[in-house]
Amino acid sequence: MIRLAMEEAHVPASRYQLVPVPDVDVHPTWVSLVEYSCPRFDVSYSNDPLTIRLLKESGYRVVKVVLQKRNDLSGTSIRDRMLRGMPWEHLVPRSVASFIKKVHGEERIREIIAST
Repeated sequence: MIRLAMEEAHVPASRYQLVPVPDVDVHPTWVSLVEYSCPRFDVSYSNDPLTIRLLKESGYRVVKVVLQKRNDLSGTSIRDRMLRGMPWEHLVPRSVASFIKKVHGEERIREIIAST
């Protein structure tokens, strides 16, 4: 979905790289995993307190992201709207809304919630 949103925003794929970094239970090894998985970087963008602490302790500069309309534009809020049958499509890029509908995302979320 990130790739779809970047394409829709006309950001060339040559300008970014998406790198999945798995969570690990041993926090001291997480930064090493990030360094191994990612190209060299000088700055990280995060609002997560643990991520900020771990990266700063390893000597990285961390910049907090200014969040826009956080109450409406959070994944939790959007999933909640889906569950309640409220409009949510206007809160995500069109390409992302189309993808979610294509994979029956609303139904999948309802099924997951129903099984918990």
